[in-house]
Formats: sequence, C-alpha cells, structure tokens
Amino acid sequence: MKQKLHDHFVKFGPRRFVVTTVLILILTDLLNGYYLKLYWMAKNVSESLVITGLKRGGGVLEEITPSTMREMTGFVDNSFYFFLFVILVNNLFFYFFYLRQKLWAQGFVLFYTLSAAFFSITFIFDDVDLGFAWMLYNILTIPLYLYLFLGVKVLKHETTSLVSEK
Repeated sequence: MKQKLHDHFVKFGPRRFVVTTVLILILTDLLNGYYLKLYWMAKNVSESLVITGLKRGGGVLEEITPSTMREMTGFVDNSFYFFLFVILVNNLFFYFFYLRQKLWAQGFVLFYTLSAAFFSITFIFDDVDLGFAWMLYNILTIPLYLYLFLGVKVLKHETTSLVSEK
C-alpha cells in the first residue's frame, strides 16, 4: 500500500505536489478566516466579550454610551482580525520554507494538514449556525487535508533538502 501511494505521488511530481499543496493550504486558510469572521459577526462575539469584561470588572453596563460600546466592540473586532492576520502570516512563513525544501517546515505542514482534517470533522458536528455551505466545506476538506497529509508524509525525502546518507 505504501509503495502504491509513493508511486502515485511521485507520478504526480514531487515539486508540483509541493506547489499545489501550498496553494491549496493558502486558499483553505483564507476560506477558514472568512468563515471565522462570519461566525464572529453572526454571534456578535465582540459585544459579548465587552459585556462580560465590564461585568467582571465591576462596571455598570447602563453607564456605557452607545458610542463607547461601538468603540470597545470595534477594538475587540480589530484585535480578532489582527489575530487572524498573524495566523495567516505565520502559516505563510512555514509554507514559504516548505517550498524551499526545509524539513522543519515540512513537519509543520504535516501536523497542520492532519490537525486541520481533525478540526474539519469536529466542525461538521458543531452547530455554529453558518449554514449548509460551512458544513459542505468541512466535509470536502476532510479528504483534501488527508490527501495532502499522506502526500507530505510519503514524499518526505523527495521534497526536502535532506542529503541521503548511505
């Protein structure tokens, strides 16, 4: 079985597989960020966080003006969007070095694809009110992430700058 997988991925072309993998992962990262933003807005998470913070801090919600509440929720929203941006930049860093055949970056891509497949499974059963498109997206990404995981794992030596020692 392992030899058949190896032959399949070698036939696809190790370099072409790496480039395709990076492009797919960038696309899925952008789609995941988009859906997280939709979820954030649909659940009005920023307002919930501000209200919870005010209550815990001993503040009185009725004393907060609507403009102050907008500023506070805007700050929380922007913090969340910045967090998404930092995650994307982090992933792009590792993707870039995976393209440059670095083993440590390949390890990140390997772990990322496996954990993304696992999270896609959990998101199918999680009711986040994002509709059928979100569920279908997660159903489709499970085999995609698993395929990428297998390819990265099987082509370890063909896609890194490892010097084979004999």
